[in-house]
Amino acid sequence: MDLLDAIYTRQSADRADSISVESQAEFCKRETVGEEIKLYTDRGYSGKNTDRPAFRELMSDIEAGKIRRVIVYRLDRISRSVLDFANVIDRFQKHGVGFVSTMEKFDTDTPIGKAMLMIVMVFAQLERETIQQRVIDAYHSRSRRGFYMGGKVPYGFALRETAVDGIRTKMYVPVPDEAEILQQVFSLYAQPQISLGDIVLWLDERQIRKRDGTPFSRSRIRDIIVNPIYVRADCRLYEFFKAQGALMANPPEDFIGTNGAYLYSGRDEKRKTVSLKGHMLVLAPHEGLVSSDIWIQCRSKCLKNQRAAKPLKAKATWLAGKIKCAHCGHALCAKVCHCKTKADNRYYLCSNKYHAGGCRFGSLDADIIDGIVFQEMQKKLAEFYTLKKRQQESCSLQTIKLKTRIEEIDEEIDALLDKIPLANGTLMEYINGHIAALDAEKKTLSAKIARPAAENGNSPHTLTGYLESWETVSMSDKLTVVDSLVESIIASQEKIQIIWKI
Repeated sequence: MDLLDAIYTRQSADRADSISVESQAEFCKRETVGEEIKLYTDRGYSGKNTDRPAFRELMSDIEAGKIRRVIVYRLDRISRSVLDFANVIDRFQKHGVGFVSTMEKFDTDTPIGKAMLMIVMVFAQLERETIQQRVIDAYHSRSRRGFYMGGKVPYGFALRETAVDGIRTKMYVPVPDEAEILQQVFSLYAQPQISLGDIVLWLDERQIRKRDGTPFSRSRIRDIIVNPIYVRADCRLYEFFKAQGALMANPPEDFIGTNGAYLYSGRDEKRKTVSLKGHMLVLAPHEGLVSSDIWIQCRSKCLKNQRAAKPLKAKATWLAGKIKCAHCGHALCAKVCHCKTKADNRYYLCSNKYHAGGCRFGSLDADIIDGIVFQEMQKKLAEFYTLKKRQQESCSLQTIKLKTRIEEIDEEIDALLDKIPLANGTLMEYINGHIAALDAEKKTLSAKIARPAAENGNSPHTLTGYLESWETVSMSDKLTVVDSLVESIIASQEKIQIIWKI
């Protein structure tokens, strides 16, 4: 089958100052010499897009392999959009179809025509990237101002119309029943011995389901816990996100302990559930459901990937979830051997022992291991208490030094002020500059004095009290004490290594 030359003509409206489709066709025919021609004409269609009957027919014939080249009167007969035109040319090239424009002398069968095509494609790419950047900039601008940016409405909230800076948008409002469930979930997970699996079990026992009727999963609970839309954002939350490397869209004075917050992904950063670094925190117009203290505890637990011992596993040992096999890294489980003639024996066994190709680690006497760890906790806590006391004493001495320096600064400023009445222009400039520097130093020293010492974990006195009455302490409290002191324990027949949190 011989290929055809296609002539495409288009006219938006019949006007005296516009060239008719008949005249366009006559100009186009001058580019042909005896070839078979097929004419495609769209009357009364705009060039703002390519959704036109004759043009669709033309593209169908091209894809069917019937067309050799396409001839138009001017480039804008195809489309007035550079982006649409570039897409059309790309489809022409894929099917080996040439393109000719009579007025611009644009012919892709010639070197200059191909060069012109490349120029058009470059500008089309520029337009495409410019549009993309405008969309991105608009998204970031609106998101930083707290606008609702769409997406699935999270559990615990519904949508309501509102206005931000006089512009209509939407905001979250709590659903009372769901909000109460979420508050209980956060309160439970903030406890060291409670895991995500425990939360799922708690919800299942109460027949609490997601909105689609399916049960909650561990991953879904994790997504809820790490989402700041549920927190009542205050200054502590601001400091938490700032310390984690997050970008803050709002100043600290806006964190008044009522609003929830949106967390937007940064560019080329890790997932928000893994790290907060480089992501953007924006105050939202809705009210949060959970205090910052509880939310930070839960979020920190997820960030550090801490796996607290489950209550069911903690019946045999208070080291559940902490003690690991030195050979393979799997958890050591406490087993109880019941005897009729003597007291029951407890021992640790690697949880990977009975798997295919599993660990060959032998058993360990649990009473001996627990006793060693208990003694080491006593020693470590004593060291920590002594160090803390020295730090407090050192802090008191440092405070005295800072206050003494502030008094010296006040005296220096007074001396400079006394010289002002007799100062010339040069001396006045020196006095002003020196007073400003002294005043800045004074503010820095005052801030150091006012800054409270950070308290990490439980009070040493409280932990010491637990250890002194260890035999009567409940399993839950033992788990809490161990979680406050110990990161993990690596055990084998040869040695025990304790990795401390303090």
